[in-house]
Amino acid sequence: MFDLFSLRKSRAIRVAAPSGAVPRSTTTLMQQRGWKQTQGGSAGPYATRYGTWPGMIETAGDTLRIFIRNPPTAMQGHPKWPCFHKHDESGWWRIHLATNPIDRDPNAVIRYVEQILTEAVKRY
Repeated sequence: MFDLFSLRKSRAIRVAAPSGAVPRSTTTLMQQRGWKQTQGGSAGPYATRYGTWPGMIETAGDTLRIFIRNPPTAMQGHPKWPCFHKHDESGWWRIHLATNPIDRDPNAVIRYVEQILTEAVKRY
């Protein structure tokens, strides 16, 4: 019977990146989108290929409070629409997250909001 774990010596093989490979970017999504630090958190655009919307992420202890200004009307047909709550009369809406990212990473929040915006505009 053939034994996969025989006494043959194994050796490590180094795999080199192909010539001309582009190195992984070290800039965060917040930096790429131009988000700026504010007194209570960060502010910047949620950007998709379908448009951009102003956003804010406030830190309140261990909780992140997520906001978007004038979300697209297509959001109203998205399953996550019940998570959007009108915050004030100037067009700001608060987005309720069922759970915050474990590491409280605002980059993950931006990616999530941009994902649901893209889904809404693309499908609804």
